[in-house]
Amino acid sequence: MSDKKPKILFIGPTPPPYSGPELSMQQFLESKLLNETFKITFLKTNFRTDNTKKGKLDLSMITNFFVYFSKLLKHLIFKRPNGVYYPITPTQIGWIGRDTWTILLSKVFGVKVIIHLRGSHFKLNFQQFNDLVKKMVGFSLRRVDCAIVQAKYLSDQFQPYIKHHKIAVLYQAMDIAEYTDNHDIVEENGKILVMGHMTKAKGFTDILKIIPDICLEFPKAKFYFAGNIRRGERGVFYNQYTGEKIEYEDPYQAEAKILNSRFKDNYVNLGIISGKDKMKHLQTAEVFLTASYSEGFSRSLLEAMAIGKPAVFTPVGAHREVFQNKVHGYTFIPGDLAQMKKALRKILSDENNRKAIGRNNRSNVVENFSIETIASNFKGIITKTLAS
Repeated sequence: MSDKKPKILFIGPTPPPYSGPELSMQQFLESKLLNETFKITFLKTNFRTDNTKKGKLDLSMITNFFVYFSKLLKHLIFKRPNGVYYPITPTQIGWIGRDTWTILLSKVFGVKVIIHLRGSHFKLNFQQFNDLVKKMVGFSLRRVDCAIVQAKYLSDQFQPYIKHHKIAVLYQAMDIAEYTDNHDIVEENGKILVMGHMTKAKGFTDILKIIPDICLEFPKAKFYFAGNIRRGERGVFYNQYTGEKIEYEDPYQAEAKILNSRFKDNYVNLGIISGKDKMKHLQTAEVFLTASYSEGFSRSLLEAMAIGKPAVFTPVGAHREVFQNKVHGYTFIPGDLAQMKKALRKILSDENNRKAIGRNNRSNVVENFSIETIASNFKGIITKTLAS
């Protein structure tokens, strides 16, 4: 019976590192529903376990290029999949090095190709691609059978290359049994948790700038950052809300400034956290904060909401379409420090409001973003694509 299932080759990263794309791929691979419906094989793409080295062109990347495509060729020849599911990159080097050739090689073997944009900045980045690369990328996109985006708002990311009827929306998924609101956990007064790469594009340097003003008004406020600091930007170069180019700032210099100030004790660099350590910090936080300039759908934001935390966040990607200001937290335009401070003041000054927002967030995640719900939607997307 299992041999009659449609065969799907999943291509992508799995942990480590424990970032959104890796964790989401792992969720799909472990989904009971998807495995009951399809015969799934997997080709792992990430050969680095450190996010700071992602996107660097070096000898290991060149070696991995040949290793990856030899494995892909073996899958296509011997496994004979009916479909390929492949999360794409938003960068020019990613399309030159792997994305274009993965799509085209799969199509040579007559396989249906489903790509997934796990972000919101492909369209803006594409405008800056080399003209020849644009033609190459456009040629491959026209051969895609389905393109998944993380919000209805992002349905135009591949215009004019992929027709509207081939675009599907798939929201972020959460294991609501693992990420649950434990009322026995005592929150730390004033604890504000930030999770993600500590870069300008993630709003790290912006948050550091507002720490003095917030902590003068709320002396117990303490900002905990979970992630890794890295110089440069390898994917996000534009403010997805305004379309403006992001003015780069060195995160190490910004951190040094706060560490050499009177507010050094209001700043904690946790480094990369995962497992029980991450859960502990999520559960003991009073507020979750994300200041990202561009997202598809932040996994860490959904994790915090699943645990029943109120949030202060930027209305980028899916956030502007699935979360409401004053209902699920408070929003601010990326890069607008005055708005960020205003949002934090509102949420820090009213404990009853924080609790009410947290309850709303937990209910919203349970109702709309469970892994069972999202896997069912994904099953429908794959089935429809195979039948097209």
